[in-house]
Amino acid sequence: MNVACLKTALLPLFLAGCVTGPLTLDDNLVVPGSRIGEVQIGMPLATLLAVKGNPLTTSPISGTDATTYTFPDGLTVGAKDEVYWIIAEDARFHTSSGVRPGVEQIFARASFGKPRCVETRAETTVYDYGNIYFDVDNGQGRVKRVGVVGQSRPCGSS
Repeated sequence: MNVACLKTALLPLFLAGCVTGPLTLDDNLVVPGSRIGEVQIGMPLATLLAVKGNPLTTSPISGTDATTYTFPDGLTVGAKDEVYWIIAEDARFHTSSGVRPGVEQIFARASFGKPRCVETRAETTVYDYGNIYFDVDNGQGRVKRVGVVGQSRPCGSS
């Protein structure tokens, strides 16, 4: 009986020793439909500003009550009361497979597979995968920016 009591008493201590520290989102990781670094889809606007500080610029998003916030670290965020899209233009932000601004288009396309839709514009081509997309500079053939959204955009929408 004493051995059983001792095991019961020591089990929580053993399990506590296995617990790692709190998850840090300051890792520059691009997670489709979820986050880029510490900025998360659905994050309240007040939290975004507390985490990122003052944006370099803000501009209203035409036809909505939302605003675009551009930060010094290369992130641009669309938000009203909460974040609903995030764009990375700095090469420090990357997916787990290594897709980031500056990589060759062929590498990014191979990493994600067949896109839901492709939209060619004057200077860029957008490869849309639903909850993540990337723009390729048509002249250089390299990823210009990587974007994350919470819900799939309709194909053909900007």
